Amino acid sequence: MEAILKRYFGFSAFRPYQKEVIQGILRGKDCLVVKGTGSGKSLCYQVPPLVVGKTGIVVSPLISLMQDQVMALKQRGIKSEYLGSSQTDYTVQDKAERGQYNILFMTPEKACSVSMSFWSKLKKEGICLFAVDEAHCISEWGHDFRVEYKQLDKLRDVLPGLPFVALTATATEKSFDRGPLFMNKLVLDISKYVASGGSTIIYCTTIKDVEQISKALEEAGISAGIYHAQMDKESRAESHRLFIRDEVQVMVATVAFGMGIDKPNVRQVIHYGCPKSLESYYQESGRCGRDGIASVCWLYYTRSDFAKANFYCGESLTENQRTAIMESLMAAQQYCSIATCRRNFLLSYFGEKSESEKCGNCDNCIDSQKERDMSKEAFLLLACIQSCWGTWGLNMYVDILRGSRAKKILNAQFDMLPLHGLGREYSSNWWKALASQLIFNGYLTENIRDVYRTISISAKGQKFLNSVRQDCLPPLFLPVTSEMIGERK
Repeated sequence: MEAILKRYFGFSAFRPYQKEVIQGILRGKDCLVVKGTGSGKSLCYQVPPLVVGKTGIVVSPLISLMQDQVMALKQRGIKSEYLGSSQTDYTVQDKAERGQYNILFMTPEKACSVSMSFWSKLKKEGICLFAVDEAHCISEWGHDFRVEYKQLDKLRDVLPGLPFVALTATATEKSFDRGPLFMNKLVLDISKYVASGGSTIIYCTTIKDVEQISKALEEAGISAGIYHAQMDKESRAESHRLFIRDEVQVMVATVAFGMGIDKPNVRQVIHYGCPKSLESYYQESGRCGRDGIASVCWLYYTRSDFAKANFYCGESLTENQRTAIMESLMAAQQYCSIATCRRNFLLSYFGEKSESEKCGNCDNCIDSQKERDMSKEAFLLLACIQSCWGTWGLNMYVDILRGSRAKKILNAQFDMLPLHGLGREYSSNWWKALASQLIFNGYLTENIRDVYRTISISAKGQKFLNSVRQDCLPPLFLPVTSEMIGERK
């Protein structure tokens, strides 16, 4: 293994866990490889075929990604090709059947549609592994869900005894603490940062946003490529190539772009909109700074992003799927709203502990918000929630405090509550920002009911209310976040 590593890849030693994975594959074991972006997952399926002299099959989601990998492997003297709808060399399949490739990439659609005779001939020549790269796509609620991914299990019967390998960077643990990345939340002018920021990826949650951001950059005199699902395959592949080769510095794309991208000099990743999940956010933001040079992650969001549950749940088939989507979205929302260290929040979410309270490398650590006593406002919100039995969403409570006479409030007779209108001096966004702080600090609990979220009082919040009833309003110091500044009406 070491000789292969040195000869073809120029490394004298394996990175952590690569050798163990390769040894497992060579012993015929199935493997799940969960390693951080840029940590060398690909070597885990590239080395075994070279060791045993048999073909390794690799399922990959993107044609452009497969083309890049094939090109890179050929340059190292490794016989490699891909099979997919855009393959114009019709001799590839015949050569594959005769075992002429060390590594053969396939789209999931191709893997599920090739004939039994193809697999029979290839097995006769020798197969050493069946790998699924970017394996998070298999997930029922994955952002890149394609039906064929859920059919790959049928190949178990076709390829008995063959080690199956799944590889992904999503849900990593030990490699989350990526030092060079500087994480920021709000900026005023995207074009200003793009113009001076070097190689940049701007991730958008919708195709409409991709087109709008691209147009805005063009009007600002900044050339940018685009990448989304409604483009034809040739156009997507061309955008991908131009960005990888630094012929275009900025790529505006939906989150499908960049899976497996090994471009070391991406200087910044900008998320335009609250991410769907922290797993995807970590993977996408991890595509910058791979060369170890300080890089920046920007995140723009509005509170309307948090109301996209119905959109994200559109393809879910079961209640469990909807619940998983909602929980992921809630965690991403909390990340957007926190006033504490962002890196520590991410590490904690993925089961890691930080050695210090502040990383000194995110906006909350560098620009510490002033704190003030918000006990009065917290009491109003908690009392309002309790008066409504804690069975409504946040908007209802905020509307009551702001004195709304909307039909839903009148029908429930919430306009008769003593608290009705007592919080009208603050805007809706101010109250929602306060609620986010109270959720993060454990005074409120957010609950999921199908695709709807309700807010109720936690035990800690109830203790706070009880102390108020005893004629003692304990101080409650909370950060004055950016959403609260200038929001007093």
